[in-house]
Parts: sequence; structure tokens; C-alpha cells
Amino acid sequence: MQDYEISYQRWLSEESVDDATKEELRAVSSDEDEKKMRFHGYMAFGTGGLRSVMGAGTARMNVYTVA
Repeated sequence: MQDYEISYQRWLSEESVDDATKEELRAVSSDEDEKKMRFHGYMAFGTGGLRSVMGAGTARMNVYTVA
């Protein structure tokens, strides 16, 4: 199992992740490229601070990665 897949599964099974976020993740369950983009690494911090696409995943801007 790929690292990004492990992170993806962890978010789906985590009790503290809200239902709407889990539903967003379930919607991309069959799209390996999308899962990889969302969970392969983390958001980059640059001169403008954290910047990323809004959405669920470790590489996306959301309430879990910003907190």
C-alpha cells in the first residue's frame, strides 16, 4: 500500500474528521491520481504563507491542516 493511500484511509477512519470531509474523500475513492494529489506530502509554506487548493487531504487547505 502506498503512503498516500495509508493517509487517505486514516482520514476516512478518524473519528474527529467530519462527515462532509469523509464524503468528499469517498467521492474520489476510485481516482488514484486525485488521492495521490491530496495525500502525497503536505502544503508548501512560502513567502505568502500556506497556499494550496481548498479540499480534504494533507496537501490541501482545510480545517485539519491549518489548525
